Amino acid sequence: MYKEQRLLNKKTIVTGGARGIGAGIVKRLYAEGAEIIISDFREGLALDLIQELDQDKGNISFHKTDLSKEEEIIKLFKFAKDKWSLLDIFINNAGIEDGYPLKDQTYEKYRETMKINMDAPFLCSKYALPLFEKANGGRIVMITSIQGIRGYKGSLAYNTAKGGLINMTRVLAVELAEKNILVNSVAPGFINTPMAIMKDGVFEGDTDWFKDVYLKYEKLPMKRYGQPDDIAGAVYFFCSEDSKYVTGQTLLVDGGVSITF
Repeated sequence: MYKEQRLLNKKTIVTGGARGIGAGIVKRLYAEGAEIIISDFREGLALDLIQELDQDKGNISFHKTDLSKEEEIIKLFKFAKDKWSLLDIFINNAGIEDGYPLKDQTYEKYRETMKINMDAPFLCSKYALPLFEKANGGRIVMITSIQGIRGYKGSLAYNTAKGGLINMTRVLAVELAEKNILVNSVAPGFINTPMAIMKDGVFEGDTDWFKDVYLKYEKLPMKRYGQPDDIAGAVYFFCSEDSKYVTGQTLLVDGGVSITF
């Protein structure tokens, strides 16, 4: 716990909060005093995390959610309404990655990625709105990616969705400012999570091409993979009073890789 818990009793939903970046965000916001609902389909991982952090104190709850289905999202926000009646913070973290170039991409695979990475943030924002209004404002933080601002071979749907999420952030920021709802996004670079494990089971940071391009030729100035807590710190900033005059922005947390291309 932090000595001064600056998010004390803030009612918070984190999608995809059971592992990786999401778990890092849950840990940081919980340490700052937030009350949290973890929305994820990985029940075992979520319950393990809750036991690790909260030890049955009741400050973290779990809601099993399939974010590809609108009816499941409606149930998530009904759960939050019944529990709290309002909402202070929504973290749209859940995402899936594809690895298909155009020639191998099917519409079914494309839509599967878009449902989670693009449609779900829209639906969650929509159904969160009445709860934010009950709280007289709040914060939405979208977890996008540096792949949303640059081309990346063989990841058509993922890049498209993450780029769209950056612009959704801007549009929602303009639309919701009058309701005192601030909307920002964090764009991670190379982060050490299960999503960094490639299809062949190899960690991306251990590949020769990564070591050659990003380390040897210093395309990654900080010369290390990021960790979930690196992203969690940026998310906390957007949830805190330190960002009370910031909205519609995307903060790149990427060790400097975006400035070398």
